[in-house]
Amino acid sequence: MMHEGAANLGALQSRERRRLSSELNAALDEGRAIARADYEEALRRRVACIDFFTEWLLPFDAILSPPAAGPAPEGTESTGDPSCCTLFSLVGFPALTIPVGRARNGLPLGMQIATPVDAEDRLLAVAAWCEARLPFAGLV
Repeated sequence: MMHEGAANLGALQSRERRRLSSELNAALDEGRAIARADYEEALRRRVACIDFFTEWLLPFDAILSPPAAGPAPEGTESTGDPSCCTLFSLVGFPALTIPVGRARNGLPLGMQIATPVDAEDRLLAVAAWCEARLPFAGLV
């Protein structure tokens, strides 16, 4: 991701470095430092991951997981820790999150549902099934 970000935003960074956030500059600098050969090896490994997880999910309708390590973050400074979503982003699996409760601070807790590539209809069907059957009381 960092390598691709640097490739796509490198010219913008060169022109506008002072106007970009320190976090974005650091990520783009990290991406520029990744050797092309290392990037290409990562792409090969990604294909192997896609194949593995597609095969692994064949007997199941979908996979359920937390979308985050905790409730939604307070405020608008951040969307939260993406670590629970990273795998599905890496392998390109469609995923969505539905609310399943509230944390003690009142912020929502979610359940992430994912399916392999080209199984969006199945993803939406599983999400609809979950929404119809799981007790999401007090979320509206």
